[in-house]
Amino acid sequence: MAFHITQGNPTPLILQPGANASFTIEVYVDGNPVGPGEIIQVKLPEGLVFPPTGEIRFINLDSGVNRPLPIESRDPDGRLVRFKAEGIGNKPEGFYSVNVLAAPTAAPGDRTVTDGLTIGATSAKLSFRVSAPQPVERRVYGTIGANANIISGSGFTAVWGGTSTFTITFTRPFTSPPVVVATAAQGSATAIVTVASVSTTTAVIYTASTSGTWGRLPFHFIAMGLAAPQV
Repeated sequence: MAFHITQGNPTPLILQPGANASFTIEVYVDGNPVGPGEIIQVKLPEGLVFPPTGEIRFINLDSGVNRPLPIESRDPDGRLVRFKAEGIGNKPEGFYSVNVLAAPTAAPGDRTVTDGLTIGATSAKLSFRVSAPQPVERRVYGTIGANANIISGSGFTAVWGGTSTFTITFTRPFTSPPVVVATAAQGSATAIVTVASVSTTTAVIYTASTSGTWGRLPFHFIAMGLAAPQV
């Protein structure tokens, strides 16, 4: 009697840092079918864990079965988990779905454990790929006074550079220069607020007084763009 155990597609399973997903396992046996109760062991690579609230499910689409299975054991670090298999036939009859969580700090790259799956004396590899974190949309906005004091908003600092120049520094940089819009905080047909330059870390704003002379003026602004996700 020899068991066969494999990781289902997709292989490798791709996750972003901090993401939770599921991979599948298929099992069958040469010779006579085996009743329920064989222990399947899952060993995960560094940076991935079976979460404390994770599930292992047995699914058979042909029979309409989709049920959770009890966890026999889980190591404290979450990288080794064991559960009992359902009955095993001479061909895959359904499959197992196992939760996996990539640590928020997991470095991008491929991870393979040669004995990631074990049943009886048979082992097979488990393969994962941690992808680079994808940028997320970020908005920074607020109101800045004539003395560069922050009247409202967060995620930035402001400095007056003389005459009509204000420099806004974002406390967390964008991955590319954001779109910045600024308007005067006091109504006037002749008030001027100009976005002079924008980078991933700063925005420079010029303001003009209500008489049309360049000078300090309170203003509102909003910066919208992509930033790396916070860990």
